[in-house]
Amino acid sequence: MTAIDSPTAGSRFSLAALRRARVQEIALPLVVVALIIVGTLLKGTVFFSTTNLWNVLVQASVAGTVAVGMTFVIATGGIDLAVGSVLAASAIVGGHYFQGTSSAWFMIGTIATAVGFGAVSGIAVAWLRIVPFVATLAMLAAARGIGQQISHQTPVPLYHLETLTKIGSERILGIPIPAIVFLAVVALGWVMLNRTRYGRYVIAVGGNREAARIAGIRVRPILFSVYLLVGLCTGIASVLQTGQLASASPVVGLGLELDAIAAVVIGGTSLAGGRCTMFGTFFGVLTFALIFNLLTLQNVESQIQQILRGIIILGAVAVQRREH
Repeated sequence: MTAIDSPTAGSRFSLAALRRARVQEIALPLVVVALIIVGTLLKGTVFFSTTNLWNVLVQASVAGTVAVGMTFVIATGGIDLAVGSVLAASAIVGGHYFQGTSSAWFMIGTIATAVGFGAVSGIAVAWLRIVPFVATLAMLAAARGIGQQISHQTPVPLYHLETLTKIGSERILGIPIPAIVFLAVVALGWVMLNRTRYGRYVIAVGGNREAARIAGIRVRPILFSVYLLVGLCTGIASVLQTGQLASASPVVGLGLELDAIAAVVIGGTSLAGGRCTMFGTFFGVLTFALIFNLLTLQNVESQIQQILRGIIILGAVAVQRREH
């Protein structure tokens, strides 16, 4: 289990708030277990089956992979509203310019494009000192527009890229490949956040930028790097999404930023920065995925699900506000 991951940010949070965050980390796995029990009682083996539970992980893989990168961004006190648009645009760029090549070139092009978008956001935040909300809101509009312009608002078919479609549909040792990729990204994110100097620097910058600067941490490169990282995660998620759809669509990713941010916040990462947990993000993703999988099995209308999504996000933010 991860920690709330650095004492360097302790000056910004009371001991009571840290205790509450610890309790939240412990509580989330119990919430996941409770949801599985409720789902089983309501739907029986339709819900509690290896097929459905693997499907939950597959459904969570796109937003979950993005949420790993978003954890680093929010840990610095930033936010990235552009991830949904970047996911769509990077797949469109990869599909349009590498359609006649191979799956490998498509994946490289898609991920590189997403990282490029992240770099622009990072420069805007770190060196131009534009507020992250404004910088990434502008990138949201620009990336969506680029994707629509290149694709002429028409999906780019990629059925012929066999390796790509296999990533979206096949299994290794009975485990769906998107689930494997998601779990691997979570594991790597945990290691970076908890076992490297970089992770400590990210948390220190989020806790108190001036104190981090005085301590010798290069604040601007750290701020820049977290947007590169969320761009990388978004590019990987774009490959997973495209592999599942076998096409690059200019309309995918709508609302993805809300799902990713919600999972991170529900998991216990502070929107104010300086306190984060990859463990919590993982279980936040699972909590969200299980709730909406169960609602879908209960035939709850998508509009009602959207309303519930908003209520959950509002509740998570309200709880954090009470802590400060």
